[in-house]
Amino acid sequence: MKKIGLSLIVSTTLLLGATNEELEAQIKHLQAQMQKMQTTQESMVDEIAAKSYLDGNAYEGFSSMGGAASKVYYSKDALSIGGYGEYKYTKYMDYKNYSNATANDTRNKGEMNIVRFVPYIGFKFNDSIVMNTEIEFEDGGARSDGEKNYKYAIVEFSYLDFLIDKSFAIRVGHVLTPMGLTNLNHEPVAFLTTDRPLVETWIIPSTWHTNGLLVHGEIDEFEYYAGLINSPDAGGFTQGRFIQQGRGGAKVFSDDYSFVARLSYEGFDGLTVGASVCAGNTSAAAESSPGAANGVNSQAKITLMMAEAHAQYKKDGWNIQALAAYGSLAGDVSKLSSDIGEEISSSVNGQYLTVGYDVMPFFGKSSHAVYAVGEIERLDMDASGDTTYADNNRFFEYSGGIAYYPDPKVIIKADYKIRDYAEATKLADEQSFAMQLGFIF
Repeated sequence: MKKIGLSLIVSTTLLLGATNEELEAQIKHLQAQMQKMQTTQESMVDEIAAKSYLDGNAYEGFSSMGGAASKVYYSKDALSIGGYGEYKYTKYMDYKNYSNATANDTRNKGEMNIVRFVPYIGFKFNDSIVMNTEIEFEDGGARSDGEKNYKYAIVEFSYLDFLIDKSFAIRVGHVLTPMGLTNLNHEPVAFLTTDRPLVETWIIPSTWHTNGLLVHGEIDEFEYYAGLINSPDAGGFTQGRFIQQGRGGAKVFSDDYSFVARLSYEGFDGLTVGASVCAGNTSAAAESSPGAANGVNSQAKITLMMAEAHAQYKKDGWNIQALAAYGSLAGDVSKLSSDIGEEISSSVNGQYLTVGYDVMPFFGKSSHAVYAVGEIERLDMDASGDTTYADNNRFFEYSGGIAYYPDPKVIIKADYKIRDYAEATKLADEQSFAMQLGFIF
């Protein structure tokens, strides 16, 4: 301030002693300098905006999470806003697997849907404490008429991260379970098909979010997670979906816990490999909340175990993802099935391979990417043969299509799927076509 004041005094003194011609020349010089400063300032603002919003590299993942979900960790501002969205068209061809013709006819109609709109809100208290929250609006949002449907609004994660060191941090709150490729990074630009892989939807129930405490960090080329989470509710288990329908929300009973750990290695050229495991106890909650009976009355005690191994290769135009998963339930599984009136399998397994290759370079240099995509999945949702029609829960699914990135943060996908059920199934094979527009911001 003293320097500014001195400069003003000196300038005023010079101006008072100047002639009209000199005064006019100095004013013009000052105007030119101010114009130059304004132009430079506007250029800097434009450059910062371009780097923040147009440079795909600005969306760097943190601890294997998606780029948009990780914005708060790299933001220079305390408050960070991000998100993603998925719009989808689906058309089945001659679907036959509902119990009546009317339901099948309805299923065969084309369907348009705002599958998800998801805002992220992050806040950086300081360089060591970060809050990160995901709010998901599914299928267009929530309904209030009491009918059972998949429309909802939910907090998908909300936690505090205490970043003690690059090699050690503590995450506590409502967290994503660190398993597989998709659960931590389920943003639409992260996978090449219109749907998330079924192995990571029915076995690893992406998105699997629950209350818990995790430690995580990076040591050289290794990244790790470990911690305790709330176990899924065994009363919600259903045939052919393993633990998927037992996932709880942010408000759950917390008598049953599971241990989860994940380790990945990025030391190979373009290749990342990893594995994770989850093990714990679960039971059926007799009430959805204190005093609110849910119709479940089972004293069955269940032991849960799940493990997976995964790999991803991204180099020279290739984008390849592969994963194998296994899950088992032990303890009073037959009693649980009897008590809840649902045949539950005690063992499941599945694998998938997604191969994408960018064909755009064949048509000249471009910042765009167009992937030719093929995917094969195998699911055995009753590997132990516990259900009456076990082959209804066993199938291969084949997908072929394209994935177009007009920008690293926008993806347009189209694919055709064929589901081939096992030989003794009571179900008809299925065919469907789908298109998806997805984005992150």
